[in-house]
Amino acid sequence: MIGFPDLVVCHLNHNLRGTESTEDSKFVSVLARRLGLPLHLETLAELPETGSLESAAREARLQCFARAAENFSTSSLLLAHHADDQVETFLFNLFRGTGSLDNASIKAQSQITVGTRKLWVRHPLLQVWKEEIYQFATAYSLEFREDSTNLSRQMVRNRFRHDLIPEIERVMGRPVRRALLRTIELAASEGEFLRSLVPEVESQQAELDLEALRKLPLVIQRRTILSWLRHHKIKDSGFDEIEAVRSLLDHLNIAKVNLPGGVFCRRRAGRLFLQLPGDSTEKKERNDVA
Repeated sequence: MIGFPDLVVCHLNHNLRGTESTEDSKFVSVLARRLGLPLHLETLAELPETGSLESAAREARLQCFARAAENFSTSSLLLAHHADDQVETFLFNLFRGTGSLDNASIKAQSQITVGTRKLWVRHPLLQVWKEEIYQFATAYSLEFREDSTNLSRQMVRNRFRHDLIPEIERVMGRPVRRALLRTIELAASEGEFLRSLVPEVESQQAELDLEALRKLPLVIQRRTILSWLRHHKIKDSGFDEIEAVRSLLDHLNIAKVNLPGGVFCRRRAGRLFLQLPGDSTEKKERNDVA
């Protein structure tokens, strides 16, 4: 294909919609063959037990993508999330309680680690609205399939799409999607600038120096702590977790706070460190000194 000479098509059949899922796989197989593109196709026997249906399906897709990347010796993953997905994701994360506005949106480019493999995830269509994709498909007589679960209101994200956003537009008396997309773009730019101010070496160390952290402006304190937690793979770290760690800076009567996954953040001798599940009893029983 022009512009994508080394493109590989990757499709995971989650096996959740019976015949419809099977037909989706057949459609992708025929399309890849017609375009002369290599295809990585998998079918799940069952979803991994990792929380909600959405999170389990996402984890299964990432594992599939990682295997495809391994098989075809690549580290670049292109996903087709569009502008409507961006707005819905932003609102979903905002109401759920994100650490900052720029963290609520889908990044145009980011790096993730799946198992031992690092992948660059790119979203080239975040500025393109779903309606424009439909128009393009119609103009060029392109066939496509629609996932019927996109119409279901069982999933919260779909209720944002079908109920919440239309209701906001009804109350406001005007469309709001484009205004939200501009807000997302501004938040992303400001977030990029603030991230450049985070002391990278400090946030990637095993321990954080309390005095150095205290001297940082509040917003940089928070971002340093978030970067530190993410570097050490503490999942689901949001505003509450960041503030819990910050409480150890000044509240001398507190020496330990709980974090997701059974992890503790502890203070000792002017340093902050993480205590992971399974650490020795001796370490757990140490007296923390500010």
